[in-house]
Amino acid sequence: MDWNLLITQLLNGLQLGLLLFLLASGLTLIFGIMDFINLSHGSFYMIGAYFCGTIVAYTGSFLLGVIIGLLGVFAVGALVEWFIARKLYRSDHLDHVLVTFGMILIFDTLVHLFWGASGMAIPLPDSLNGQLTLGNLVLPTYRLLIIFAGLLVAAILYFLVSRTRLGMLIRAGASNRTMV
Repeated sequence: MDWNLLITQLLNGLQLGLLLFLLASGLTLIFGIMDFINLSHGSFYMIGAYFCGTIVAYTGSFLLGVIIGLLGVFAVGALVEWFIARKLYRSDHLDHVLVTFGMILIFDTLVHLFWGASGMAIPLPDSLNGQLTLGNLVLPTYRLLIIFAGLLVAAILYFLVSRTRLGMLIRAGASNRTMV
């Protein structure tokens, strides 16, 4: 058995699992607190990634791309909240599913119109393009950063939800909204 390959694949699985955790935690918090099923949650992730990729392609700055990507997806989310989601809060869950699934189709079509059907490669900055070598094991720096960031967000969310007053209100709102 090749132990280097096993460890590399375990780290790849951990990275992908943490990315899925970030998506799922947002979906879970929105459903748990607001009782709103947002199936288009992953589409916001996609839009933010394309915003980031576009800025990186034009400016060459990865950090600026990340910041603009975050601000851009925040703006898209605010517009969706203001014009679409707010009108659905009192509706049935089936309405939530149908509308947010429709938003998935709309976002996917908009991405095809603006950026094309092929993916977009984002060049990493030199600081994230390196590798960490431990014996025969070679670990990409960017993957380690994703793992670290995912674990950090998980720890912050755990602390926020289980140890703060805001977390107490979130948990209470998930169980009895009227009482809160």
